[in-house]
Amino acid sequence: MSQDPDEPLDGDIGPASAREPGAVQADAATDAADAAEELRRYAAEREERRRRTNAVSGRIAVAVAALLLAFLTYDSVRTAIEAHARGDDWVYPPAVIAGICAVALAALLTWAWRRRRLGM
Repeated sequence: MSQDPDEPLDGDIGPASAREPGAVQADAATDAADAAEELRRYAAEREERRRRTNAVSGRIAVAVAALLLAFLTYDSVRTAIEAHARGDDWVYPPAVIAGICAVALAALLTWAWRRRRLGM
């Protein structure tokens, strides 16, 4: 078959027979522009999905970190109270760890609150 499939056959009627040789090239340019626009739209949609996924993942990570720090603070305070009741050293290991975890928890919650308030 040596004839272009888009070219009308002799005696053809219908939309293909109305095409002129220059019209095929114009359609190809339009098709290329449409394809490029569609690729840009798909890329924008993919980027938006990635941003939403990252935002949700970040919120989950902050919540898990806050829960872990809250538990470590609670456990260290409880250990410090028990050590103080027994007369053991209660300041250095347990109380210091409780203080560090409490400061880290406060910093994490402050950062998350400011970030949410600023709409980032």
